[in-house]
Amino acid sequence: MRDTLYRMFGSVRLVQEVSRSAAQSAMAPTSTTASLNSNIATPHQSGIGGETPLDVTVPSEIDKSADSSEDSQLHQPEAVPMIPSTPWQLSILFGSYSPAVPSYLPSYAIPGTLPSWLMNLSTPRSVSALNARPRRGQASGGGPYTVRHHGSNKQQQPIEGCISLHALSMPTALVDKKLSMLSIESSAKDKLKSQKLLCLWPLPIITRYVIGISFIVAILNFMELLDLKCSSPTYVIHRLEITNLMLSPFFFTGSFHAFLLFAWNILILGLFEESLAHLLGGTQQFVKVFMGILFSVCMTRQGIGYLFSKSTGFAVPILFFSDSLHECSQGLAPFLFALLVVQSLSINDKYILMYGPDESNQKITIRKFVLQLLMCLVNYAVKNILWWSLTGLLIGYLATIVIQTSLIHQRIQWSNDGIEGIQGKMESPNRRIPLWRSLWLAVKKGAIVVMVTLSVLLLCNAYHSRETPIDPATLNQLTHDRYMFTFIVMTAPRRGEPAFLSQTLESYLENWPMNPEPGTLYDRIHALVYTHFTNHSQFDAARDRFSADVRGQKYLKWVREEGTTFDQRLHVSKALSLAADSFQSTYIALLEDDFPICGRNEWRHIENVVFAANQHVPGHCGVFVGTGGSGLFMKPKIAKRVSGLLHKYTDKPPDIVIQDCLAGLLPECSECKHTMVTSKRLLMYHIGFNTSTSHDRKYKKHDFQCGWRHPFNGDPNVITL
Repeated sequence: MRDTLYRMFGSVRLVQEVSRSAAQSAMAPTSTTASLNSNIATPHQSGIGGETPLDVTVPSEIDKSADSSEDSQLHQPEAVPMIPSTPWQLSILFGSYSPAVPSYLPSYAIPGTLPSWLMNLSTPRSVSALNARPRRGQASGGGPYTVRHHGSNKQQQPIEGCISLHALSMPTALVDKKLSMLSIESSAKDKLKSQKLLCLWPLPIITRYVIGISFIVAILNFMELLDLKCSSPTYVIHRLEITNLMLSPFFFTGSFHAFLLFAWNILILGLFEESLAHLLGGTQQFVKVFMGILFSVCMTRQGIGYLFSKSTGFAVPILFFSDSLHECSQGLAPFLFALLVVQSLSINDKYILMYGPDESNQKITIRKFVLQLLMCLVNYAVKNILWWSLTGLLIGYLATIVIQTSLIHQRIQWSNDGIEGIQGKMESPNRRIPLWRSLWLAVKKGAIVVMVTLSVLLLCNAYHSRETPIDPATLNQLTHDRYMFTFIVMTAPRRGEPAFLSQTLESYLENWPMNPEPGTLYDRIHALVYTHFTNHSQFDAARDRFSADVRGQKYLKWVREEGTTFDQRLHVSKALSLAADSFQSTYIALLEDDFPICGRNEWRHIENVVFAANQHVPGHCGVFVGTGGSGLFMKPKIAKRVSGLLHKYTDKPPDIVIQDCLAGLLPECSECKHTMVTSKRLLMYHIGFNTSTSHDRKYKKHDFQCGWRHPFNGDPNVITL
């Protein structure tokens, strides 16, 4: 059993396919061929006669220079002298490259890409050192990768990087010619690939810097030298918290699960760096792309937040999304989604997990972007970050187009230089592919990754943003006052005597059961219809209508005080004082007679907001779900206090005085500061636009309708639920 498990799992290797950059694609054939030509010597006659076996290898100086290069990504076995099986065979063994040469095997060094005239040659025999399996520790000597060889028959497989030529039977000029032909063929490929062992230790350069900066930021925040929290557009737009925004990619809280998520994102970043650094042309190019993505995502996120909240909240309510303004960031997650789209430039690259004995050739392959997408989705296990992720996808898509354009120009330049270095006459094969076609391919591949990722993100968002209406029985258990809600419906005569009062009352009664059970939530709801006018025909008509209705008899109480003066401040003050003194209520809700509720869903949403306010902000003074003087739910002591403040702050409209008190902006209401709770959208709509009782205000027909952004939504001083 132990031997079986050892044979199966004793040799597990994770290999990645790496696409070469334009510069590397153009440079590798030229430089390698030049090195070969410079080291192939004309055989002596004694070698041909069989007296002295001929052995040609790449000089050791190249190996030394390659090992000392920090950017070297290959680690080849040392050049061991080859023992020709016949005196008619010449073996050329490629060693490590010099720093000036890209660290990838060119296509003609990979047996699967060799032309038929070369593959048909007999395989050279080598000493046992070459056939021996490389030691695991060997991978760390020359960089994070080492070339792996695949095949079911190790004894008959040619050693990768070793070319057998009938060099002794052909002139040196012919050898040079064929090598030049091979280099030209290889340079015609858009993306040459190599397979390398994936090794993330030592960590990639940028990943190490990100870890260092993150721990410095965490320590400074723990010592209270910095005051950082997760960044959202509402804080940037209203409070200009730019420092918090720029450090948000490196910020994580001290909780254990936050640290695990940070470590997970660091792992993903390391995979992206190892994969994309090769494609982009080195670590320096990856730094430029990564920093550009950081800055662009942070800035674009603010614009998107403003566009889909404050900009469209009133003008185009269908495009209003409250979360676009309030959703806060989550460390590196949005920037990883941007890098995921950049990975589409080499969309066919794979990770290969090889296990078992070398002879078995057992492996599991998965595309890089698929594995990276699955790893990025782990961030959604904590919370919803749809808008940050969408911003990352957008910036990543634009970055992909810019990078592809740069790589095309770079490929043309390097290809021209490389080909002229060999022949001086031949035209670059890359010129045969039009610029627009290469860009179109990048656009299509990027669009595929964006659409696949977006579909998955929308499913995750649907899961996180689902709303379950609160059970009325659960809401009923919050308090034990006689009444949960005491509604005050303020009404006054209007021009033309429109039936707004009856329409408003009916919109509420439709959502309340006809005969609620005693002690239930709806048994603890009632409404006062209050007027301060002796002559009010619509008040009389509504009372006559609903007095004969079962719901009207159950829920409505009619209060009329004699008078003829339009004094909204006085009327609201007396109504609030009456409700606070006469009824034991949890909330006193102020309504206007021209603001019906939008529907049953909106009524259930009012219940949800009130319940959430008690759960998340237990010390709140009130809840605001409407606009103006309608939809204001106040605690009884605040309602009593406001009734007096209305006569003190006579320079402000009555509805503004109430709002300022709930928001804690008045000295007498300082306990309410930062406790005001609002809904995301308006849950009631305005129907009295042309019959306002306030002579100093004018409204348009379609102002303040259902689904509009709540006027306070986005203010960081209030809590939107």
